[in-house]
Amino acid sequence: MNRLDRSFGVLLTGLAVLSAAILAAITLVIPLNVLLRNLGLPVIYGALDAIEYGLMAAAFLGAPWVLRLDAHVQVDLVTHGLPPRARRRVVLAACLLGAVTCAALGWAGLQALMQSYARGSMVRTAFTFPEWWTLTVLPLSMALCTLEFLRKIFRPAAGDAPLSGL
Repeated sequence: MNRLDRSFGVLLTGLAVLSAAILAAITLVIPLNVLLRNLGLPVIYGALDAIEYGLMAAAFLGAPWVLRLDAHVQVDLVTHGLPPRARRRVVLAACLLGAVTCAALGWAGLQALMQSYARGSMVRTAFTFPEWWTLTVLPLSMALCTLEFLRKIFRPAAGDAPLSGL
């Protein structure tokens, strides 16, 4: 199981690196486009559309990694005041809710992806490409987030109360 856990971590880290690369590219393209426009030169064709899809992809690709590190926004004012056993129960409930929510969103995203693929829907902006391409990141991200929430439930972090003690 440890090898599987490490492989899962490598996958999430790889997606986070891809997310960071997308954000870095966006960070370079925006001022470059502004500079080109101010110099009266032609801007990068399709940059705004690519940035729009890149932001969406970066957010979804990085989400499972952020969840794994517990680096997401947490409201823990109440839970820090609870005794360890009660705190673990609240964390468990939150992880269960997170897993169910991510699974539901992932399923809905997968349904949208399959419908788009079946219809042959196309995106026609600066670029023309199949719409389902843009829909792949949501079910992928939500599946990975669901797995991460389940991992947190069944493999608690060091120092957490074991689930059998609940």
